[in-house]
Amino acid sequence: MKRFSMILAAALMTFAAQPASGQAGLLGSLKNKAASAIKGEAGKATPAASAGQASQATPAAAGKTYYVSVSTGSARADGLSPTAPLKDLQKAIDKAEENDVILVAEGNYLGNMDRGYVESGRFGNAANEPGKYFSIYGGYSTDFSERDVIKHVTKIQPTDQKFTAPLMNLNARRPYGYTGPVGNLVIDGFVFDLGENNRYCVKNVDLEITGTPNDGVLTGRFLEPDASPQCPVEGYSSGDEYALHMDVEGNVRVSNCIFVNCRDYGISALMGKGHMEICNNIFVACRYAACQVRGNTRDADIEKVSLDFHHNTVLFTWTRTKGFEDMGQGFRFMNGIRTIDVHNNIFGCNSNCAVERVYYESNKEMEKLKVSNLYDNYYFANRRDLEIAAMGASSISVPAARIEEAEQIGPKYEGNVEMPAGNDDFINAIDKPYLEGFLTLKIMQSQSYNANSAANQVNRLFGLNQQGTEIVRPSMYGNKYPWEKAKDLFGKVAGYGAQMPQ
Repeated sequence: MKRFSMILAAALMTFAAQPASGQAGLLGSLKNKAASAIKGEAGKATPAASAGQASQATPAAAGKTYYVSVSTGSARADGLSPTAPLKDLQKAIDKAEENDVILVAEGNYLGNMDRGYVESGRFGNAANEPGKYFSIYGGYSTDFSERDVIKHVTKIQPTDQKFTAPLMNLNARRPYGYTGPVGNLVIDGFVFDLGENNRYCVKNVDLEITGTPNDGVLTGRFLEPDASPQCPVEGYSSGDEYALHMDVEGNVRVSNCIFVNCRDYGISALMGKGHMEICNNIFVACRYAACQVRGNTRDADIEKVSLDFHHNTVLFTWTRTKGFEDMGQGFRFMNGIRTIDVHNNIFGCNSNCAVERVYYESNKEMEKLKVSNLYDNYYFANRRDLEIAAMGASSISVPAARIEEAEQIGPKYEGNVEMPAGNDDFINAIDKPYLEGFLTLKIMQSQSYNANSAANQVNRLFGLNQQGTEIVRPSMYGNKYPWEKAKDLFGKVAGYGAQMPQ
């Protein structure tokens, strides 16, 4: 068997090889650094508009307010008062009209008859089911007297449900040719967790095939839906489901949410004319990519599409397969959007790259007009901080300190740095066994060839190539992250990453 450390290990050498005092600053218990939350849109979590919030995504006051509580509500209530809440979030979504607001109390919401997901409009069918514009706020106490998204956890966390759909799908499109006012869509204060529904090897540090880096992690490695491992298995996976999928336009905001253990993107969205803001969210242990938003409009309207990805914490994004061949990006700059701003985020331990900018518009003139701003972000222990496309090579890896040299980025590129020492509150908030497993990640490979196998005998008969077998065994891959600990990542670094919701 041939053993080797994956290229990721080389990318982490600077981190792992620092002096003991430096390692303690990241993994140990040096003096705490105050992590006071900045005031403004990054940490706001209330439905009402307030100073510094994104006013374009504030729900209109003219709509009705629906109340939902899975523990105290009723399926037959009208949901229009805190004392008569609906029980089913899906029913509230179905009843809501343009500009309505849905307030959701703590609990786990799994859709009608606990099918495992909720939706406004059918996934992949926004043209025929355009959905509607409304706002959903989680994090309320059951009597709706208090809102605290960390204390009163509102989640979508399926267990053994069998479904092929995003945990939440939101369509919000106007009919083609519509020229009236745009709508507002808000999703705020939810936990999206597929960790109880994913399929994992049962952890066993003594059995390499399970991908268990240490006894402290919750599970062995993640298993792709079509995998047939020779080890005990726990959980269920019916396919690659998104956590939050949107096909939208207008003014859109996703804030104060947690995306954890998502097996096919944290957020995957199509954006038409308008502005999308993704702010103050936690992304942990997502697969494929934490956030991917594509433009979805004709070329003439691309100038009217913009995206702002800021004050998010993005950790442990995993590749598509256990072989670490592709995907695994924290954030992806995609086509069809004129202006993208990525700033004041924390990107850490992403298995491919923190940020990817490899796509070019097919129209060269449109490409020249793109604004791909990447500034004032913290990075640590990513395989690559930035990946860009290159002539004559598959891609180029760009460390944070050299992002200003990447011509694809700009006009704003300043302030991208490795996370400064002293941010121990943040590092200590990361699940330690998970972090240690990632920092020591290795891949084991073995190849074998049997000339007398039945397949090779037939291949020789017909003049076909001989076949061997290859086994790839990572020491860790997409293992379940404790979703409760993801909440601890809010508000640990003043001005960077997800701030404390207010």
